[in-house]
Amino acid sequence: MAYGTNHSYPAPNNVEEQPAPAVIDDDAVAALDVAARSPRMDNDILSSAPARDIRSSASELIEMLEDIDLQKMLRKQGLIGRFTGAAVEARLGFELASHRVADVFRQLSRAAQAGGRIRGILDRTRLELIDEQARLAGVIGDAKKLLISRSSGSDLALVARFERRLANIMAIEAANTLTIQQIELSAGVLASLLDRFTDIETLLLPLWQRNALAIIHGEAITPRSSVVTAFLDAHSNLIGFLKKVRQE
Repeated sequence: MAYGTNHSYPAPNNVEEQPAPAVIDDDAVAALDVAARSPRMDNDILSSAPARDIRSSASELIEMLEDIDLQKMLRKQGLIGRFTGAAVEARLGFELASHRVADVFRQLSRAAQAGGRIRGILDRTRLELIDEQARLAGVIGDAKKLLISRSSGSDLALVARFERRLANIMAIEAANTLTIQQIELSAGVLASLLDRFTDIETLLLPLWQRNALAIIHGEAITPRSSVVTAFLDAHSNLIGFLKKVRQE
């Protein structure tokens, strides 16, 4: 930014631009303080970890699915099982396990919804920080010019204060660079997790539930029946995909 009789630093949004004096004095330091003000980050970014929550819910769902033993339930469907009541008990256990899977999936769904919201905040914050970096670059450039051209005729204590303020702004700019990189990484991970969740929500879980329903209400089901084969395939696919989510 060019300097004339009155200098000015780029000011943050909603803050009136302050003139930077031609010498380094209290007004110059104050002007630099105003220019250094940055917008606050959304607290949700600081207090939420949606990717971790999604992985945690996926792990819990995997453990629950791996505990379901369809073959064990089918072995109890013979004459002895029907006579002793073990057949009914095994079917009831399978049905309850199916309900618990649905409950845990709702937990995963809430984590994914939170992840989608946080991803939007991350994208918005990244753009804000990019704009902020451009503004800070102007502040730093102008302050360095003033330091070079005016420090010789200024009070040394004020020059030292000005230099500290400038060093703080440069530290903020460096931190912003790292933050933007981390936001881009986090947003990318979230995007991948949410994409996998969509596959689970729209295909893999509904397919698993339909095959589980066929098992629950089926009659004379054998280990080699097509219903059993379809369920086991859906069961294996769902677990495999959830493991990919956990490892993301």
